[in-house]
Amino acid sequence: MERARLYFVTDPICAWCWGMLPEVERLQEVFSKELEFVLCCAGLQVGRGKLTSDNINMLRELWQRVSETTGQRFSHALPDSNSFIYHSEMPCRLLAWARIRTGAEPWALFHAMQEAFYVKAQDLNSLEVLANLAHGQGLLGPARVQELARDLASQNIKDATRAEFEWCKDKVPHSSLPTLLLDVGEGPALLCGGYATTEFLIPDIASRLKIPPKDQR
Repeated sequence: MERARLYFVTDPICAWCWGMLPEVERLQEVFSKELEFVLCCAGLQVGRGKLTSDNINMLRELWQRVSETTGQRFSHALPDSNSFIYHSEMPCRLLAWARIRTGAEPWALFHAMQEAFYVKAQDLNSLEVLANLAHGQGLLGPARVQELARDLASQNIKDATRAEFEWCKDKVPHSSLPTLLLDVGEGPALLCGGYATTEFLIPDIASRLKIPPKDQR
């Protein structure tokens, strides 16, 4: 391993992950030379479909709490679609597809997906929405929704996505998202489980990497 790795265990529709994403992106700037950043989808919501009114109220209370704690933007609205389901496997498949297609971690696409859901109230189970997001990142040509549909339904992408879920389940058995794992050459070790700021994370990471303290500005 040429560089240490930091794993962001997350999910496209994890509210606390959206709240923490600016902190992770700041870590990418600060430790760009020392760390390889890996995006890992845990499949937070893969067993739930339609939301009840109680579910919706609980989500909105959660989003308000995350917004107040992190300062991150929320529309506090759900997608205006009768077909909307609260389920994250399809957006996770898109990220696996992007990784396989480019050979790189799909950080920009992940940011765009979370922003689409939490700020623009777009349905991440809509193939049209996913195709537009992929197109916006230069990963897919216009009017190629059916091509993307075939790709996301392929066994290769399904297997890659489920393998990622299993990896996360094995490494983070407590299912707390977001979770950061740091591997300095001895395997992934817990850095933090749940929301944390760079004020805490930057000196902790520098200490574990055995490098001088980093400027946190």
